[in-house]
Amino acid sequence: MRHNQLILEFSSSIPDYSTPSLQETLTESLWDTAKDETLHIILREPSLLELARRQEPGVLSYCDKLLISDDQECWFSALRALEALNTYDAVQRLLVVCGYSGTGDRKVVMHVLARVLTSSHREGFRRILRSMISPGTLDVTGWSTTALRVLKAVCIEQGIDVETSIHSLALSFKYPETDQKDTTSVHIRPQEKRKKRS
Repeated sequence: MRHNQLILEFSSSIPDYSTPSLQETLTESLWDTAKDETLHIILREPSLLELARRQEPGVLSYCDKLLISDDQECWFSALRALEALNTYDAVQRLLVVCGYSGTGDRKVVMHVLARVLTSSHREGFRRILRSMISPGTLDVTGWSTTALRVLKAVCIEQGIDVETSIHSLALSFKYPETDQKDTTSVHIRPQEKRKKRS
């Protein structure tokens, strides 16, 4: 690997938080379970995710409560719920959380954010990437097309060549059931080729 190169990798699995058994459950019952603090958050999370998928009012404020909890599992559950909620305000909240998180946590939030990013939050995500992207390897499994475009633009700005890992690309063809949208516009030409075209 060259010193100014970022290799994008794709794993063969994308997180699936679906809970088909809760789709028929009444909203009130889901809230009762989600807010029952006598249960561990792992047991409450499926109900919270179903409420988020339904875009129920109150999920965002409940996630705020979980985000300030001292329990790391609550923090992760809030991130997953915000991802499942996938509204303008939920993505905005992820941007804020990413902004005040420490380096390790910021990477986790960045990946969640990249999976649900739309063009309306492009600039906030660009600022996050500018402070975090460096040569090396980056798993972009499940990233939205918008997030990949922003990544491409930031890498060009910073003079980082981006290549797709051959192994990762081969895996994406070996497992066609994975989301192929991410592999279409990932390759960035090496820096010297871009200069010749200018």
